[in-house]
Amino acid sequence: MRSRAHPAGNHELPESLRQVLVARRKQFWFRVGTNLLIALAFGPISGWAVCALWAGGYVGLQLFEQRLKNVTSPAVVLTLLALNSIVFGGFAVWGPFHDGPWGLAGGVALLVGALLNTALSNHGSKAAFAAASAPFGVYLAAMPALALHIGAEPRHAVLLLLAGGLIFLMTLLIWRSSVEALAAESRAREQAEAAHAAKSAYVAAVSHELRTPISAILAGAKGGEAAGGRDSQLILDAARMMRALLDDLLDHAKLEAGRMSVEVIAFDLRRLVLDTVRFWRPEAKGRGLRLSLQGAHALPQWVSGDPIRIRQVLNNLFSNAMKFTDEGTVGLRIACEETDGGLRVDLTVTDTGAGMTAEQVERLFRPFGQAETSIARTHGGTGLGLVISRELARLMGGDVTVTSTPGKGSSFRVSLLVRPTAPVEAAEEPAQPDTAGLRILVADDHDVNRRAFSLLLTPIADQVVCVADGEEAVGAAAREAFDLVLLDLNMPRMDGLEAARRLRAAHGTGLKLIALTGSTSEKDVQACREAGMDGFVGKPVEAHALIAAIAEAFDAGEQPEAVAA
Repeated sequence: MRSRAHPAGNHELPESLRQVLVARRKQFWFRVGTNLLIALAFGPISGWAVCALWAGGYVGLQLFEQRLKNVTSPAVVLTLLALNSIVFGGFAVWGPFHDGPWGLAGGVALLVGALLNTALSNHGSKAAFAAASAPFGVYLAAMPALALHIGAEPRHAVLLLLAGGLIFLMTLLIWRSSVEALAAESRAREQAEAAHAAKSAYVAAVSHELRTPISAILAGAKGGEAAGGRDSQLILDAARMMRALLDDLLDHAKLEAGRMSVEVIAFDLRRLVLDTVRFWRPEAKGRGLRLSLQGAHALPQWVSGDPIRIRQVLNNLFSNAMKFTDEGTVGLRIACEETDGGLRVDLTVTDTGAGMTAEQVERLFRPFGQAETSIARTHGGTGLGLVISRELARLMGGDVTVTSTPGKGSSFRVSLLVRPTAPVEAAEEPAQPDTAGLRILVADDHDVNRRAFSLLLTPIADQVVCVADGEEAVGAAAREAFDLVLLDLNMPRMDGLEAARRLRAAHGTGLKLIALTGSTSEKDVQACREAGMDGFVGKPVEAHALIAAIAEAFDAGEQPEAVAA
């Protein structure tokens, strides 16, 4: 049965022809304007009546083409292109009859210009170029005969024929060059996109693999710390350092790919800044440095913005200042200024370190670059902290700038645009669940992760069962009852999202579901919510984050009960 929308004989329009039509619609006023200018220029020579008739016919054809929508037949498109060239080039033939040699010269010039435009505007389709250029070629070939008709000598006609052939050949070469250039550009773009996709996939794969041993290290160190192990804190510190480096690499990859985003929520800016300063006081004291704070009274309290990213930028600047200051002071200076768009907050972290030259400052914001090559050996790090901080600040409508003097220290200023907002009542901390009799099912495709989660959860649960993928989790939950299921998102056979949907459909809201994943973007969190998850914990998982997520899943009024075996 034939579709009404596509009668017999019609075909889908090739993409190359569709692009030609789109480009021609965009050039509508250019073509009409050029036509009218030519008519005005040739009017005194060729006669106003003829010029008006020609210009009116050509403009009418353009209007018809503009109104012709949803063309699906290649034959219709090619006929339109050829008809345009026939009408436009036909005016050149009138020149020799009306104005002799000068009319002939004007006609040839008109055809040459039209051919060049055809070569440049139809490089995406060989058929379009052929249809649009063929009439101009015929007109050029006819010019020697017209020259003989108005009294030219045969040798002049031969010369004109050779010139016309050369012009058409050069037009063809120009068209081929533009096609090859376009193809080369397309290949280069595809290769760049493929390389970028491969890089992103590699970073994601490395991230997933690295988070697995880090989770195990954290879980093992936590268990050792509880058992009184002397080296557990060292292991915890090393794992957290690995996680910080990994997070920097992932943030940089997101920024390069243009996938980094910031949220806008109401938060207490004054508390955020004061808490950050308090966090760094022990570090400063341990290094023998004085940590100062100026202008805190100027800070607004409740504003809208991204508190997590602002804290990340401040932490990067404090870490950088502490790292390169051996003695003296690290300080935070605060200034605020009202703007048309809200409020500009300047947070300037200063230090009395060695300072930097202009050349060193210039290298600061290059990815993986540091002021001196010896810095990475002495202080460690990827050299991404400041790069990420500047890009995050720019995403929030601000910037990070630096001033430094060798021997006198440096100042890093982050400028942020925020909007004052109404205060938000603090949410109550979720009550610690009574985990007596709690039965937990863990689904993760890595054996190391399963062992790590067992180590973390055994002290708070009556039973912990581990399976290797979502399909096994659905089967295990069908055979016996559980209070809570922890689901990794990336698993073979059945991923965590599909498993969550099936578990929710089979067991209702009584079964709590928590996602465990290294993919922590807002899009991933939203996907988990839509699949029916009650919580979300990013990898590598620390014990306190996992316990907090379980506490939130089981609120104070809905404690887990022992499930009958």
